Amino acid sequence: MAFKTISQTDTLETFRTTFNALSQDDFGDIANLSGAISATNLVDAMNETISIATSTAGWTIADESSTTQIIGGGDTLTVLGTANQIQTVVSATDTLTLSFPNDVTISNDLTITNNLTASGSTHTLGTIEVSGNTLRSTDSTRINVNDTFRVNALETETGAMIIDELSGYPRIRSTRADDFFIFDAIPTFNSSIVFEGATADAFETTITATDPTADRTITIPDETGTILTTGSSSVVTSAMIVNGTISTDDIADDQISEAKIADDAVGQDQLKSVVNLQILNSSGGILKSLYGAGA
Repeated sequence: MAFKTISQTDTLETFRTTFNALSQDDFGDIANLSGAISATNLVDAMNETISIATSTAGWTIADESSTTQIIGGGDTLTVLGTANQIQTVVSATDTLTLSFPNDVTISNDLTITNNLTASGSTHTLGTIEVSGNTLRSTDSTRINVNDTFRVNALETETGAMIIDELSGYPRIRSTRADDFFIFDAIPTFNSSIVFEGATADAFETTITATDPTADRTITIPDETGTILTTGSSSVVTSAMIVNGTISTDDIADDQISEAKIADDAVGQDQLKSVVNLQILNSSGGILKSLYGAGA
């Protein structure tokens, strides 16, 4: 296209001839425009030409924001991969292959909106390995959880001990046939221990400790027997009392009615230090008096 100018001193005839020459020689005759072009002005015709050329000799790329870029004849599309992130391979014919290497490095955060599914049977995240339903550490024998870890139930390796709350309350139970359970440490309880008994019902036995003001020790002897309480009745026998252990201070100078002493319950040897012991009949009469060491 030639460069044409009209000066201020030029005549209207000069303007006319210069403009006609511009339209005829530089823009061309509209009648000569190809029938494949429907536009009737220069700008639209150029745009339409580019569109036709792109569809035959080029193509357009677009991203998720609908931003487009025309790749025409002679243009080059370069796709750069980053080490340990993405790999690009250009091959014949007109093929671009994008892939990930075996080891992928993500410099910043990775956000997964839906599920993450990986192929294979074993996967490692950091030093935590997941294989099927087995979770383990690859560099130690312990996995640390810094926050609250909530599960339906916890089991030891063989399932011999289970911690759960499946019955509506927390419990620790043994799955051994003998229900045996060992505490290698000294357990510390609050004020009470409750025993359900063999039958799970509304009745329990509660052992309660009064709030201690100093360290106290209650020793259970190395023997088989029944623990006596203030509510015990008809359980003390002569064999439970060592001869000579009951002294004058232990038995009051009082009356004992007839048949209050069973034949084998208290023997003479247990009563040898009684000061004055009287045996009465049902009417209150004295049948026998014991003084000092015997009758």
